[in-house]
Amino acid sequence: MYRQGKIALTALVGIFMSLLLAPAPEAAPRDYSMNLSPHKHAFRFSFEGEPVRRGRNSERFELRDGDCGGSDCRNPRYRSEIRIKRRGADALLNKDIWYGWSFYNETIPSFPADVALKVVLAQWKLGGEARSILRFVQLGQGEGNWRNCARNICTRPSDNSEDVVVQLDDMNVGEKWGAQQNFGQICRLFSMKRTKGRWTDIVLRTNFGTDENGYLQIWVNDRLKCDYRGKLVSDLRMKRHLRPNHRRGISAVYTERWDAKRPNTPKPTMIAYFDEFLSGSSREEVDPRMREKAGLRAKD
Repeated sequence: MYRQGKIALTALVGIFMSLLLAPAPEAAPRDYSMNLSPHKHAFRFSFEGEPVRRGRNSERFELRDGDCGGSDCRNPRYRSEIRIKRRGADALLNKDIWYGWSFYNETIPSFPADVALKVVLAQWKLGGEARSILRFVQLGQGEGNWRNCARNICTRPSDNSEDVVVQLDDMNVGEKWGAQQNFGQICRLFSMKRTKGRWTDIVLRTNFGTDENGYLQIWVNDRLKCDYRGKLVSDLRMKRHLRPNHRRGISAVYTERWDAKRPNTPKPTMIAYFDEFLSGSSREEVDPRMREKAGLRAKD
């Protein structure tokens, strides 16, 4: 009896020590927290030899099949994502703000429409389960009513291979947009396939407008890809006190099609890097290319 108790105690001590010494998930950047992403490989800063746009390191995100946490595990989605804390959020409704960052696609593939995971790379929300005010989302090949979308809503696409688009999801749901408004998918931005293995520089300007004075402009590698004018936030009830909060990483927000078409096939492991993410009051403060040309210090 004593011997069995001693063995059990030794085993418990071993378990405790292994937990104590186990590597913890790397902390999110300052003023950010992990968002429903408890898996250790979800986020870390880059190691030597990995892609870096400028400076010493970049942010690395990795999403594996089934990496869910919290409410995501009860829904058809999973993510590796960071979320800005309230003290770090500097955006306001109806106030001009600029964002700039660089994106590097390591392994995210293009998807046929019938199995597309609706991968979200960046989004701004008013909190909780609210719909995204705007989000960068990857569509399946050939998805979208781009040719017939209302001209005051959508930018006519110049390249049908560009599967990463910007979507006004809050307007899509709140205003009951449909095919005529392309379900809130207003501009094509870039091709996930063509960004593989290279940095893509992105600049965004908006005021998160709640009326017709709203606007959204997005430049990709110095090229204006989106110039939308109009509301970005729909019904303001119970939203006035909230601030748009930013999230970035890799989120697979719609997995039902894959599970139906390929039930016995694991979803691909997706890896991407972000660097030089900044917000400010002018393009010169946030544009990766302008900052590099001006000799400004890298954001590390």
